[in-house]
Amino acid sequence: MLKPKWLAFLALVLVVVVAFLLLGRWQLTAAFESAGTAADAEAYVEPVPLGELIAPDTWVTDEAAARPIVVEGFLVAGDFGVVEGRLQDGVSGFWVVGHFAVTDDGTTSFGGVDASELPGMPVALGWVADEVQAVQAIAALEASEADLGSTQSPLSVLAKLEVGQDPVPARDGDPQRILSMSPGQLINTWATGASDYYPAWLLATAGLPAPGPLEAIAVVPIDDSLQIDLLNIFYAIEWLVFCVMAIYIWWRMVRDDYVTDLAEQSDAAVAERVRRELLLELANQRDRER
Repeated sequence: MLKPKWLAFLALVLVVVVAFLLLGRWQLTAAFESAGTAADAEAYVEPVPLGELIAPDTWVTDEAAARPIVVEGFLVAGDFGVVEGRLQDGVSGFWVVGHFAVTDDGTTSFGGVDASELPGMPVALGWVADEVQAVQAIAALEASEADLGSTQSPLSVLAKLEVGQDPVPARDGDPQRILSMSPGQLINTWATGASDYYPAWLLATAGLPAPGPLEAIAVVPIDDSLQIDLLNIFYAIEWLVFCVMAIYIWWRMVRDDYVTDLAEQSDAAVAERVRRELLLELANQRDRER
């Protein structure tokens, strides 16, 4: 039969177990509520005006990175370049990049008669496997200046907003070689300056000219697979283990107390039996002496 102290201790253990279960449930809820894509998948499908995500001289936030945007502007002739070491389907090649002058970011219409009076940002136009093809593509772009747009007839461009990369120095020390999409490095190669700059770059997907040699740059899709926070699952399992341990500790303490009581009762019975045997032996000895 359970002693009152063990019943009181059981009540305390049950309170602790309920608390552990609630904590485990909270961890499970947190794990499954965070399940899904790294961010809202729809935000990476529907384009928004550039001005809603970034303004000149402001950094790209994590929520804005890799988002599709729409913007109006034009390519500045004479400011095209090549970025080396760009992978496409496992093949290293070259990106043709340019100076995109923004005339309207969807929230602000920038007034200006030429590129030097408009904010600018680098834009990646396409990929080629060979540097000679990249040079040919630039020549084709320069030859078709009417297709580059202007302040009077800006192009409506669909692109992805990307975070600027750190500059990578060329091993041969050639400052003219560009090995990363570093806005600061690319801006310094432009012949035409800008009134302001975006510390980001655009990956063009539609709306800009792409001469024959250029291939569309492969866009890495957003991972929309189910993602569950395994750490929260692990913590939930831990709380369940704590529940089992709390009940086990209570059961073990009750069992040890019960075993101790049995041992004490057995010792008392043995002592009583020995006492009786001694008394009986003394009584028999007295009878013999008479």
